[in-house]
Amino acid sequence: MEESFLESFGRLSLQQQQQQQPRPPAPPPPRGTPPRRHSFRKHLYLLRGLPGSGKTTLARQLQHDFPRALIFSTDDFFFREDGAYEFNPDFLEEAHEWNQKRARKAMRNGISPIIIDNTNLHAWEMKPYAVMVFQTEQKNLFRLEMDMVVFRPEMADSVSEEGLWPTPIRTA
Repeated sequence: MEESFLESFGRLSLQQQQQQQPRPPAPPPPRGTPPRRHSFRKHLYLLRGLPGSGKTTLARQLQHDFPRALIFSTDDFFFREDGAYEFNPDFLEEAHEWNQKRARKAMRNGISPIIIDNTNLHAWEMKPYAVMVFQTEQKNLFRLEMDMVVFRPEMADSVSEEGLWPTPIRTA
């Protein structure tokens, strides 16, 4: 699963990729070799990046690659029934709580992977999701990935000197 996740990043590269030679098929395992076991670990991915940097595009690609994946975005709170987006900063705290509640429910139901599609520029924005991993009954099954930064080079001028990019945190 992790290999496919990394391949998704490659497909979204902003640079031209060189044509790669196809790899020859792997030889069959020797007789008596136990079959390879897949990880039963569940994943919560926190996508991080400035608005317009491609987080939602990446989230959709991941969902395409992992059809059981669920995407949770605080922006969804601001979509009206007719599909129009109407952001109101007065409801931002409520919107974040709403999104966290949906993610927590999915985690408790054993959904994996869960993709959080928010800016997550500051540690305080990511903390509620990290806390969920440690509070869930399945904490030993979840792996939290918090270093998935989506960044387009042309947006470099938008990054402030206050350091919007905290050091990634990993648990495993």
